[in-house]
Amino acid sequence: MKKIGLIIVYVISVGVALGSILSLLRNSENRFIKMLDFPRIQLFLLSALCILIVLIILKKWKLYNSLLMVGFFIGLAVNGIILINYTPLAEVDVPWANNLKSSDQQFSLLLSNVKMSNRNAEPLLELIQEKKPDMILAMEVDEWWDNALRVNADEYPYSQHTINEFAYGMVLYSKFPLETVNVEYLNNKKVPSFKSTISLPNDNFITFHSVHPVPPTYFKKLPDNEGQQAKALDYLGHEIEHRKYPTLVAGDLNDVVWSYVDDLTNTKNILHDVRVGRGFYNSYNAHNIFMRWPLDHVFVTEEFQVEKLERLSKIGSDHFPIYVELVLVN
Repeated sequence: MKKIGLIIVYVISVGVALGSILSLLRNSENRFIKMLDFPRIQLFLLSALCILIVLIILKKWKLYNSLLMVGFFIGLAVNGIILINYTPLAEVDVPWANNLKSSDQQFSLLLSNVKMSNRNAEPLLELIQEKKPDMILAMEVDEWWDNALRVNADEYPYSQHTINEFAYGMVLYSKFPLETVNVEYLNNKKVPSFKSTISLPNDNFITFHSVHPVPPTYFKKLPDNEGQQAKALDYLGHEIEHRKYPTLVAGDLNDVVWSYVDDLTNTKNILHDVRVGRGFYNSYNAHNIFMRWPLDHVFVTEEFQVEKLERLSKIGSDHFPIYVELVLVN
């Protein structure tokens, strides 16, 4: 049994080391290699657990035992260097709003991938009533979900609805005027995104890009990016480089992003991840605690600070909603 256990540990060691090294090739067009970028937390924890197991069960050290440990330490190092950015050991990328001025503008956003097949809107509606966000971004909205969410129309007089049956319908509700809303199709004619100019109090304007690109995998009858590089955020980056107003980007990116914001958008130090220095805020998979990683993101330009950031409770979707309170600093 001990020999069988060691063989299993050897196989895991090779898998962890190889998977961690290949995960650095995240820009590969091969979807299987790209998907290795997602389970970094799992690979790190698996490496740490196996190191502990090996130290307990091995009594005599030989060369191949040392090679075994090298594999696990590669997993620790490759993934740890990236994951540390989402712990309190790293400096926050977007400052906390500690010294508010009367001229600063505060607002809140709740974003949620509702999962189109989920037919229980009540948990999400309860969260909306609890948090009372200034803006709501709902994704995977079909006609059923669009009707279910319209009960909030009195509280949110401004909205944009782009509904489809491909799991990429999107709805934006706002308490603030939507001065302009452009429905854009960044990389797929079935996958909409919104570019909204929003008028905040005190004559402040922001640009809000609401996005939900396709994932680097295949789902039957749904849009995908097979044979393509993930270009949606690259297209978005061109617009952000020439922005007129402070800019917010949020949505289900179907990507873990791990400090790759500049690479994905082909920009440099323009967008900042509100999670950096604060936590992982794993929004997916709400149904499986062992397969969780952050897919729902909020990025902002330098004019913003963070008042609060939360992952909310389950709503029946495979995504947890994300709630953020931001401050536009004047």
